[in-house]
Amino acid sequence: MKSAMSRNEIEMRSRLDFSRATRGRFSDRYENHHSVTLLDGDPDVEDPLDLIQGDSQLTEVFGKNLLISHLMAAGFEVAQPVRDRGVDLVVYKDGDDAQDYVPCLIQLKASSHESFSLDKKYQRFPHLLIAYVWNVQTPAQSNVYALTFNDALQVLEKKGYAKTDSWKNSGYYFVRNAGVDLKKILEPFKMTAEKWREKLHTV
Repeated sequence: MKSAMSRNEIEMRSRLDFSRATRGRFSDRYENHHSVTLLDGDPDVEDPLDLIQGDSQLTEVFGKNLLISHLMAAGFEVAQPVRDRGVDLVVYKDGDDAQDYVPCLIQLKASSHESFSLDKKYQRFPHLLIAYVWNVQTPAQSNVYALTFNDALQVLEKKGYAKTDSWKNSGYYFVRNAGVDLKKILEPFKMTAEKWREKLHTV
């Protein structure tokens, strides 16, 4: 009986096309003492393939600063937890209308592309928004989308991603390039200053 694929293998297969792969193609080189270099990376960066193109930490830094600028332009204060245990930012109101808003937790998904993902582990956080920041290295083309876990789950269901083995078996799904259909589904969640105020009022 074939063993079940690991989460790492499922994620890799969802990102890379192995249809033209040849088993053992480089085995001779490996046996002749060629080494394999493992790339270190931050698992919280949305797109692991950014490691190939540059510094993954810069992707996160760019994305976080873009997101903070969006939130502050909408009139919110932003704090960063000392430890990152699934929450990247805490957003709150300070002033006369502070009582109208409950502090909101944000999980950042920064990408140099237009990638979308969801992990079941975020379901446990109340008042959590998942903020997807796209094209972080080209700010003029960047977009920010903010979804609750249930919003993101509905997106997965609309696209059929919730039926994939990756989601059913591992509770995780990742798509590197959103494509036209997914962008249309995400359009209502594209943030402006007014939409931030509406979203954070209802979370």
